[in-house]
Amino acid sequence: MIKLCVFDMDGLLLDTERQMYAKFGQEVSAEMGRPMSLDFLSTLMGGSKELYRNRVLSEFGEDFPYEEYQRRRWAKIHDMIDHGKIPLRPGVLEFLDFCREEGIRRAVATSTHEEVAEKCLKNAGIADYFDYMVSGNMVAKTKPEPEIFLRPIEYFRIPLNEVMVFEDSHNGARAAINGKLRYVLVKDLAYLDEEDMEKAELVTDIITKAIPLIKEENERTAGI
Repeated sequence: MIKLCVFDMDGLLLDTERQMYAKFGQEVSAEMGRPMSLDFLSTLMGGSKELYRNRVLSEFGEDFPYEEYQRRRWAKIHDMIDHGKIPLRPGVLEFLDFCREEGIRRAVATSTHEEVAEKCLKNAGIADYFDYMVSGNMVAKTKPEPEIFLRPIEYFRIPLNEVMVFEDSHNGARAAINGKLRYVLVKDLAYLDEEDMEKAELVTDIITKAIPLIKEENERTAGI
C-alpha cells in the first residue's frame, strides 16, 4: 500500500532543468567565453552546491570566475521565477490529482533552497498540492544522502515500504537507494546510470505511467 509519494522538484515536477537552470547556465557561460555544453550541465543536476562548484572548477580550471558565473546565472533564474512562468513537466497535474483522490500524502524533497523552491511551486500553481516540503538548506547532507527523503517519512510516520519516491537524477536515485526506498524514475535531462534504472520500480518518460503501478499495488494490498 502506497501512502506517501515524495517528489523531487526540478526536472520532475517542474521543467526547470531545461527551461531555466541549463538554459541560463549555457547562456551565461557563453557570454563569459567559457561555454558549457548541455551534456556537461546535465551531470550537475540533482546535486548539492558543492558538487556543482567542484565539477565546474574541475572541468574549467580553478581560474574559472565561478562566483561571477553564478551571480549572473541566478539573476536570470530569479527574474524568471518572479516575472515568468515555470512550466510543469507533462502529466504532473493529473498525477497529483490522482494522489489527492486516492488519499496519498504528497511531499516535496528538493536540493533547491527553501525560498527558491517555495517561489517555484507557487509560480507553477501547485504549491497547495503538497502536505510537506524539505529543501537542501534544511538538512545536514543533501542528495545522494537519504536524509532529505527520510524527513517527510518521519514527519508522517509512514513505514518505508509504504513510500514511493519520484526522481529524475542520478543523485536522487542514489539517495533513494541509500535510504532503502523504492523509487520511480521519470527521465529528463539529468544523468542516470544503468544501476539507477535497474533498481527503479519503473523508468518512464511521463509520470502518469506510474498510476497503474500504484493502483495495482493499493488494490492488491487493500485491507492487509
